[in-house]
Amino acid sequence: VKQEYVVQNQQGGSGGTITAGYDFKANKEI
Repeated sequence: VKQEYVVQNQQGGSGGTITAGYDFKANKEI
């Protein structure tokens, strides 16, 4: 969750952040 927040601040976008968060979670699950 902390990583997702950092990405949000750096990118400054909601859509991009959500996609990145899902990708990270999918990678961890796989």
